[in-house]
Amino acid sequence: MARDVSGDAKATLGEILKKHSNLVPRPLDSTLEKIWGYASNEARHVVEGREPEQAEAELLVGLAATVATYLSKKFNVR
Repeated sequence: MARDVSGDAKATLGEILKKHSNLVPRPLDSTLEKIWGYASNEARHVVEGREPEQAEAELLVGLAATVATYLSKKFNVR
């Protein structure tokens, strides 16, 4: 959703948040970067033999859904 509303089709979330300060209010932008970093380290690049916990996975999915909903409403994306 961040790529869609920013027009940066290949940028990472961190790059988008730095370039487009109007997407989310500060300090939520830096909070989103930290959430994305956590998700990347703990879920996308899981160390072999380590499994993400269900509660953290559900938290991350819920946060991602909330941010996507916020951006779609703020920028009238349908």
